Amino acid sequence: MKNNLTMLSLALCTLPMYLHAGTGEDLKQTHHAAKPIPSGTILPVLLNSSLRSDKSQGGAAITATVMQDVPLDAGNTLRRGAKVMGHVVETAAFGKGSDESKLSFQFDGLRFENHTVPITANLRAVASFMEVNAAQVPTTGGDGDSEAVWSLAKIGGDQMHINPDVGAECGDANKTEQAFWLFSPDACGAYGLGDVQIRRSGLTAAVGEITLTSKDKVVKVGRGSAMLLRVDSKQMH
Repeated sequence: MKNNLTMLSLALCTLPMYLHAGTGEDLKQTHHAAKPIPSGTILPVLLNSSLRSDKSQGGAAITATVMQDVPLDAGNTLRRGAKVMGHVVETAAFGKGSDESKLSFQFDGLRFENHTVPITANLRAVASFMEVNAAQVPTTGGDGDSEAVWSLAKIGGDQMHINPDVGAECGDANKTEQAFWLFSPDACGAYGLGDVQIRRSGLTAAVGEITLTSKDKVVKVGRGSAMLLRVDSKQMH
């Protein structure tokens, strides 16, 4: 009987250690969630799957990968490889009571170092995977030359494809150092996506909800396409 009581006491003493180990990650996530990504921070991301107005379903999960280290406040850095998460809001097909196709989606979470923080993000620029590939081919230099002398044509560097509906929303209130990856700091709008336009960037009404439209039959943003997302301090509606 005495041995049984001793074993029971040891088990009760070690139980809090196991509980702490099992919930440690959740505690860290709660701590990080209290420190949101600064408003105005640019996140250059690459889509991990395709978005299509004729196939994507409302509620379907979407993810994108941060492609460059992102400077934050107080000397902190969001490392390349972090995941931005979101979902499709709704789609509309061309010809079914509409003279355009439409795709709406939003990003609402950021996962890094096993922690997840909520975000609200709007869209500043989007580029097709072909534009992404072209932006990685040197316009000068190349084989045998050091990468230091390569010259790359940044997406949006010599062309402006700005939808008048969102053109005024492309200026950045955040004047701190930003990460643009393959994009020009002046990039704003849609590149290499035919007649696809950013009808709603998610910056104003319906904060965080991004809508792309096309007069073609389908809005298509393929896997490997890139986006410049901008973190917003306002909450999604």
